[in-house]
Amino acid sequence: STQSIANALGNPNSKPELHKELEFGVESVMFSNRLKFDVSVYEKNTQDLITNAPIDPSTGYTSTFINIGKIRTRGAEIAATVTPVKTASGLTWDLTANYGKYATTVMELGGGLEQVVVAGFTNLGNFAIPGEPFNIIKGLGIARNANGEKIVLPNGQYKATSDIATLGDPNPAFTSSLINNLSYKGFNLSFMFEYRHKGVILSNTVKGVLARGLSKDTDQLDRDLTLILPGVQEDGSKNTVQVTAANYFFDNFFFTDEAVTFDGSTARLREASLSYSIPTKVIGKTPFKKASITFTGSNLWFRALNMPKYVNFDTDVLSLGVGNGLGFDYLTGPSARRLGGTLSLTF
Repeated sequence: STQSIANALGNPNSKPELHKELEFGVESVMFSNRLKFDVSVYEKNTQDLITNAPIDPSTGYTSTFINIGKIRTRGAEIAATVTPVKTASGLTWDLTANYGKYATTVMELGGGLEQVVVAGFTNLGNFAIPGEPFNIIKGLGIARNANGEKIVLPNGQYKATSDIATLGDPNPAFTSSLINNLSYKGFNLSFMFEYRHKGVILSNTVKGVLARGLSKDTDQLDRDLTLILPGVQEDGSKNTVQVTAANYFFDNFFFTDEAVTFDGSTARLREASLSYSIPTKVIGKTPFKKASITFTGSNLWFRALNMPKYVNFDTDVLSLGVGNGLGFDYLTGPSARRLGGTLSLTF
């Protein structure tokens, strides 16, 4: 048998989280139900947010739960449905658009804290910092000179920052969807497009694939030639250090976190379905009152617009699981495209 001590230190001074929310909304229906819209704006304040914070291992523990100050979320949501086509022959087209935008800001941490690791590690993770978006990502950046130019070391590799740097906000600037629904004489076709704007993602999948030259994205360069990383040397002169194609990709993507942090803007065909309700006169001599057949598909197509095209990375697939962590991929398994069919019979 074995015996061990937990790595988490209990905190007898923990307090429950307190949430306060204020919301205003407008809902309206016009033109004989052919236009409907719902608009809401809200502000949510959370005090004493419970989070798991790392502590010095010399204490005998590696983490403890603490309450952190105040976090404010402001947002807006808009939903509108319009029926641009509705004919006497039975053709109907309904179009629904949704838009959501929110910003979560750390107002204060309390207890004299300047920052708290929300998820991940002290040298790479999501952080809560007063005045910054909640969950902002910090890690090793690429060192730059006063002009913002990347600094290259004598070995041809980018120089990393001496301390961790802010790599970006993983929260999307906004999300939106467009749902189409067409029906005609028993047939019904529906499909939904989604678009996520911004929100950085640190992807180790992209790092592993590109650094080792396993993607067609690396075919744009001649692998038989020596290459030069764009940037300047430490004295400010233009970088002239030549490296092999293998080192060009490996050095570029493997030694800083910034090099594998991407804008997560994504377009997606989330789902589609086609159904047909069999007419009553067709099934009139059967024991069934209703019958229909449906074909469905989900996650049918996606494109992360600012990530390497041929890696085909799905920004929905992230690695930190349940909790407050956001924007990290640690070689997560690929997403699945799902197809199915249903036969429905009603007695």
